[in-house]
Amino acid sequence: MKNNRKCFILTVIIFLFIGVSQPTFAQSNDKTQIGSASWYGSKYHGRKTSSGERYNKNDMTAAHKTLPFGTMVKVTNPANDESVVLRINDRGPFVGNRIIDVSEAAARKLGIHTAGVAKVKVEVLDKSEVAAATAEAKPSAFTIQMAASQKQAEELSRKLKAFDKHLSLDIAKERVNGREVVRVNAGKFTSKNEAEAFNELLKEEGLAGKVSEA
Repeated sequence: MKNNRKCFILTVIIFLFIGVSQPTFAQSNDKTQIGSASWYGSKYHGRKTSSGERYNKNDMTAAHKTLPFGTMVKVTNPANDESVVLRINDRGPFVGNRIIDVSEAAARKLGIHTAGVAKVKVEVLDKSEVAAATAEAKPSAFTIQMAASQKQAEELSRKLKAFDKHLSLDIAKERVNGREVVRVNAGKFTSKNEAEAFNELLKEEGLAGKVSEA
């Protein structure tokens, strides 16, 4: 009898500990979660995620422990009010009480890249909310534009492909003030936020350009 009582008490203690220690969704809205976020980058670039996709540090994606793959979430950093819309395609994080792992591009846009870990708000979006959150992406594509000479354009293209072999490149010639200029358009992004985040990554390599409508 004593042993049964001890087992019961131990079970209750474990249950309470788990319930208190794990981050929870806000009581008034099951679609909102507040807690710590971290990010993962180059070390995992190209590796398969739990969904079977390859992780791309330049994409707007994230890992979550329970949300279905394909779920769109809005992640906000309350310290600077920056937000990004991310697609869940991986499982994690499995460190401490962190609630989400965001891609490197997302971390830069949120302003948490240097800190590594920061408090965020995660909101699950339905279709109408996704459309509203990405409304700034109309027209539906943005690119990173760079102007160069023909020789510079060839070298720039080589460096961009070395940085990300999947990056789409569009090279076009035009005349500006009687001088031939080669414009290199790198990537096609579905939102201005995504293009700006990728441009921040290019800046570290000395390859940044200007975000423009595609």
